[in-house]
Amino acid sequence: MGDKLSGLRELGVSYPVMQAGMPGIAGPELAAAVSLAGGIGTLGIMDVSEWGTALALTRRLCQGRPFNANLLLPFTRARHIELVIAQQVPMVTLFWGRDAALIQRLKQAGIFTFQQVGSVDEARFALDAGIDALIVQGREAGGHVRGTSLLKVILPAIVGEAGEVPVFAAGGMYTEQDALAARHMGASGVSTGTRFVATNESRAHDAYKRGLVEADDTVVTTLFGLNWDAPHRVLPNEATRRWCDAQGQAPAWVRGLHKLTGLGRRLMPMKAELTHWQRAAMPLLTGAALEASMPARMAGCTALYAGADVGRIRSVMPAAEVVRELAAAFDQRGSRAGRAA
Repeated sequence: MGDKLSGLRELGVSYPVMQAGMPGIAGPELAAAVSLAGGIGTLGIMDVSEWGTALALTRRLCQGRPFNANLLLPFTRARHIELVIAQQVPMVTLFWGRDAALIQRLKQAGIFTFQQVGSVDEARFALDAGIDALIVQGREAGGHVRGTSLLKVILPAIVGEAGEVPVFAAGGMYTEQDALAARHMGASGVSTGTRFVATNESRAHDAYKRGLVEADDTVVTTLFGLNWDAPHRVLPNEATRRWCDAQGQAPAWVRGLHKLTGLGRRLMPMKAELTHWQRAAMPLLTGAALEASMPARMAGCTALYAGADVGRIRSVMPAAEVVRELAAAFDQRGSRAGRAA
């Protein structure tokens, strides 16, 4: 790792490869598998009633290796933050919001803090707030899409703003070649969600993993916005084909309802079982991903998050292998691709 990554190296991170904190999918098992392989394993945010136990289990499974906790700000409550600090979690990623006071609070607690951003303006705010590292999301990314520009456009611009602050690239990071391209654009590391969904250790339903392996395209849609009207990149399914227009937009009345329900999201628990009433025939769909605990029929009416060019993922593999492949691009001795050139 280069000098920009000295802070992460001091924590015990071996490779600048981050697994994204996907709620419901990135449980302690996946986070630990990535961290044990030398990467940055991330526990996805969950209901606050389960958060403390999950953090403690992740720490135990990591066997002394550092791990990361994802604070998706629209769903983050005071207790989430208190538990992260009380349990001395080594790293935290903030996403979908701006909170300079929270950045300072986490840093004062000795927590290495990332902010995922989708624009130069967001990056400048986080840098001014003293962020330790940035994750730059291109619009190719799966899941909650903050980025509005292609990664190749926005990444170099933010690297130029960041100075000595490390910048990780997110959006289509599936292979060593992808990571090498990001490195050549100035990235210090990479972050990926989609590639880690299709691993043995993720909590994704087998039907979801199969869908990723078999898929060739994605759609950015507002359909899965109950309680949170953010755009999401997903695999097409029965629900998107039934309700979305050619641009992926849900009907106007559905989007209006999403805005209303969003007002109460902090009062509702983040429980997977609350989604079991969902049906493709009724477009009142949450952003919950398809977990292994859900019935297979829900593949037609849940958000199957996936990045663009998902067709380049053709296998489910151990998380440690994903870490090794992506890490090869940052091998100081030169990547396999570079040595073969």
